[in-house]
This record gives sequence, structure tokens and C-alpha cells, in this order.
Amino acid sequence: MIEQTLSEPAHEGTLLKLGEEWVGRLQKTSEGVQVDELFRPKDISEESIRGPVLTIPEKFRHVDLEKLAHAKTGIEELASVLKSVHPWSSLHYGLTAVDTVVRLSTKTISEWLGPSVEIQVLTPQVRGTLGTLNLNEALQRARNPEAPGKRQIQLGARIFREGDRVIQTRNNYDLGVFNGDIGQILTVDNEDLSCEVKFSAGEVRIVSFKKEDLSELNLAYAITIHKSQGSEFQVVIIPVMGQHFNMLFRNLIYTGLTRAKKLAIFVGSRRALAMAIAKIDNRQRQTALTELLA
Repeated sequence: MIEQTLSEPAHEGTLLKLGEEWVGRLQKTSEGVQVDELFRPKDISEESIRGPVLTIPEKFRHVDLEKLAHAKTGIEELASVLKSVHPWSSLHYGLTAVDTVVRLSTKTISEWLGPSVEIQVLTPQVRGTLGTLNLNEALQRARNPEAPGKRQIQLGARIFREGDRVIQTRNNYDLGVFNGDIGQILTVDNEDLSCEVKFSAGEVRIVSFKKEDLSELNLAYAITIHKSQGSEFQVVIIPVMGQHFNMLFRNLIYTGLTRAKKLAIFVGSRRALAMAIAKIDNRQRQTALTELLA
């Protein structure tokens, strides 16, 4: 027997089971996949039981499988699985958490505070839909999309484009830039794969990055909260979701909150925020600082 959960893809003819109760069968139609309305538990044969079985967890008993099967978007799928949707939820507007972060960053905040306001997304981790990797791709598409005449460099999966917000990820004493410095790409040379970046913190500097130096740059529309320590921004957007569970600590949330000069906005779930506030990161760090000071 092949057991699956709701998060895994279901195949045509997959049997649906809730606990010990058979509740349906998924059938492929011209419109996609739907629940077989004529399904009868007594029709199950030994041969069919050897096929795929989708075991529905007890906590998803409330889910309308027919509605879930006909969902056309990720938003509709999520809304059909949730037991209740908070009246303030962005789902009512057809927006996921990523969509909400992008809209706040590109439209809503600038309409209220002006187009020149500095907006920084601070997230607990790198991976996941609300990690820096995915958010930077989404924010780059929205805030600095590809356009005729706008030059760019592609290094593996990363794209650096004129106008991009970038962050230095390690100390480079030859260039005079240091871990955590944030700047903006002014020019890109496609022939020798180099670019010029303007850093505005303190004294304004324009630094030329050659091909071998570009590995030290990352997009900085979204950075981790750890990387933001020591910096301040006019507005910060902080995603806090269950997917960040291993990074949800009160001191991390406090660090992100205190990076904002004017406004801090949390995007996510109240449960995840409550989880973070209830936990303090007391892990000991092996720095050898005592030995070094001695």
C-alpha cells in the first residue's frame, strides 16, 4: 500500500481514506481531477487496495475534497484546506504571503510614505518561499524587471541587473567593502562581467567589482535578520511563518523590529509570531572570545 498525505500529488484512481473509513476515489476528467461522486466503499476490491491510497489526516476532516480538487490557484487550494480564515487575511484579496510582501514593498508603502522611502525585507532564513532566495527573485521581478537597454549579468542562477539592490557578504579589504554593506548597481559591463556599485552608508563610495568579486555579492531586496544587525532602515517588512519554526525566537524578532526607524510590518501568522515571542534562543555560542581576550 502506498500511503500519501494531502501535501503529495495524487494519481488518477487514488483511493481516499480517513482513519479506517473509505471516503472516496480521485478520478481524472477533461477538467482535471475530481472526487468520484458514485464511489461506494463496498466497491473496493483487493486489487484496487494495492493501488495508491491518499490517507487524510484527522486534522483535515473538515476539508471539502470536491472543492479542493477543483481549485484552480494556490490561493483557492489554501483557502479550501483551512478550517477558518481570519477576516484580515490577505487570502480574501487573493494574495499569498509572498504576494503581500511584494505588494507592500512595491506599491502600498511608497503610496503612503513617498517613492524615496527605503524599504527592507528582513526574513528569518534563506530557504523556503519566504526565505531570502525566493523573495529576492520575486522582488527583483517586481521592483527592477528586465527591460530593453537595461544591462545584466547572469552567474549561474543569479542575475545582477542595473539598478539592483545588493549586499556584500564578506569583508574585502582590497575593495574597501565589508560584510553587510548594502548598495545599488549603477552600471554593468557584459563583456568582462563586471559592475559598479554605489554604497551610500556614511561616505558615498562607488566600487568596481570584477568577475572574481561578484561571488561576494547577493541581491538585497530581502536579507536575513542576522545580516541586518548593526543597520537601520526607514521601513522593514518581516515575514513570520510556521516554515521558519527553527528560527522563531524572541530575540530574533526583537532584532528585526529594532532595525526600523519609522515603520515595521509583520507578514505571516499570529500563531508563528506567538511561537517566536514565547521562545528565547539560549544556545551557547563557541566563540573562544575569553581565550582571545586573555
